[in-house]
Amino acid sequence: KLELESPILSDVFQIDYFNNGKLQYLFNTKTRIHLIDRNGNYVEKYPITLRSSATNGLALFDYENNKDYRIFIATEDRDIYGYNKEGQILKGWSSDKTEQILHRPLHHFRLAERDYIVCADNYSTYIWNRKGETRINVKTHFPVSQNNDFRMDFNSPGIKSRMAITDTSGHIHFI
Repeated sequence: KLELESPILSDVFQIDYFNNGKLQYLFNTKTRIHLIDRNGNYVEKYPITLRSSATNGLALFDYENNKDYRIFIATEDRDIYGYNKEGQILKGWSSDKTEQILHRPLHHFRLAERDYIVCADNYSTYIWNRKGETRINVKTHFPVSQNNDFRMDFNSPGIKSRMAITDTSGHIHFI
């Protein structure tokens, strides 16, 4: 048993930090990112104290499926922080601040060799590339439902691939 300073905000992810077939548990609380081995001990350098308090659960991406994990978390200062698995700030990642605080984890989609990192606050949707640069500037604003996440629609006949999300009235918006 391990006592934490506050409740877990994120899903608990299993990762192979050491690339040895043994899994560790990655998750976040309001002030820290935790990585715990199968014996209940922290992996070296963990827990990592966040620069500002987290407002959402962390998102874990493995772009190339090679265990080169990327961790993204939104904080009260309206920044999105990216970390590598060693807990270091990602070099090259720099997104603009969001207009409002994010409450849901970020998502990652890949389409035609392009990466899309996606999130939404209460009224705005943000779509970035791997560096945090705007990939698609979403100009339509609507009250985003807290009950639904982004979904990719790859297979609608005669329609290009698109992302879907609902507003607070239950209407589906496609991007």
